[in-house]
Amino acid sequence: MSLMAAGTMALAWTGTLSSVAQAQDRPLTPDLTEVYRAGGLTAPDWAQFTSPSRMGFDARGNLYVLDREASHVVVIDSNGDLVMTVGREGEGPGEFQGPSDLVVWRDGRFVVVDQMHAAYQLFGPSGALERYVRMSATASEAGLAAARNKLRADPVGGSLIAEGPGLGAMLFSVFAEEFGGDQVDVIGEIGKLERLDLSGEVAVAEAIARARVIPPADLEQDRPYFAPEVTWDVLPDGTIGYFDSTAYEINLVDPDGSAKGVLERPLHPDAVTPRIRSAVIEHLIERFDEESAELIAEMPAELADALPAGVIEEAREEIGNTEFYPEVPVLRGLRATWDGSFWVQRRGDEPWDDEGPIDVLGPDGRYRGTLAAGAPGMPMAFGPDGLVAFVERDELDVPTIVVRRLPEEVR
Repeated sequence: MSLMAAGTMALAWTGTLSSVAQAQDRPLTPDLTEVYRAGGLTAPDWAQFTSPSRMGFDARGNLYVLDREASHVVVIDSNGDLVMTVGREGEGPGEFQGPSDLVVWRDGRFVVVDQMHAAYQLFGPSGALERYVRMSATASEAGLAAARNKLRADPVGGSLIAEGPGLGAMLFSVFAEEFGGDQVDVIGEIGKLERLDLSGEVAVAEAIARARVIPPADLEQDRPYFAPEVTWDVLPDGTIGYFDSTAYEINLVDPDGSAKGVLERPLHPDAVTPRIRSAVIEHLIERFDEESAELIAEMPAELADALPAGVIEEAREEIGNTEFYPEVPVLRGLRATWDGSFWVQRRGDEPWDDEGPIDVLGPDGRYRGTLAAGAPGMPMAFGPDGLVAFVERDELDVPTIVVRRLPEEVR
């Protein structure tokens, strides 16, 4: 069964689990077979990755990797061999000024989002540039959406699904002249899901759905710590799943935006107690101390000596005054697999830990089981025949792309 029937399946599934006082995990211990590795100190030139942060598979099992610092896309076949390298730094069509995101369709077409060009560059399966589509006032995700990894392929019509980036994009529009002149006018909204039509010279956005957003109290403050983030992905049939609260609730909407159900488990958020608040603040201060010490150690001596007296203490005091949302969110990540399942990442043992266990919800919407934290962790990309891609870094922080194969029960 597919998630086209998820609205009714979710109700039955929730009813079954609600008879349990607190949902019990069914452990999954899949054996992931390594298919190939690309990268590392001894890799060939094409695999000397610097920042492989965006990637996706096509239906043939080719993996497309955007290396933002190198300003190109590397395409790797299912054996780990180079297929082609597309793009380079430059100002012309097919060249990149600020590549920030990559989206791959199953037929091998792909798009690179180039923020400094304020454009989407669409390439065919051969790597040839097909279209250069400008961002516009109606494409409200323009600007920082790609940097926030808020774009997905629309499997239904070959468009993109995007979430507006909010304040950051509005600031981007203020300085639009520096990023491409009057063609950019950005008014994005966090939580607003849109379909981007890239068939013309200028991107056109159509609203699909709107998720709930917890804003900061005012523009001078950060959002409260633990305020739930809007997190979403797109299934192969075009269904969008998203969560926007502290509860274990994944909302499903059809490609046209109509609601089709909710996937739930009876796992409940914890209230933020004084003990939790104190532990989080202690954790944040420890992390700040470590990072600031490393930063100062790397500074030239004259810059370190020029730091204003008390600046570190002021920053630590500000951390101590952090505002908190009243509950700790259960869910932290959501990815759709190639075969139509959801991988749902929960919080870890500590309330600030975003990389906890992962629930696998099958294409019928039913809970299949739970992967332990870090075993294997959330992939960067899901592909056909169970292919998944990860990035590992060695002690020198050199990245290697590792492609493995999932067994059928977790696809």
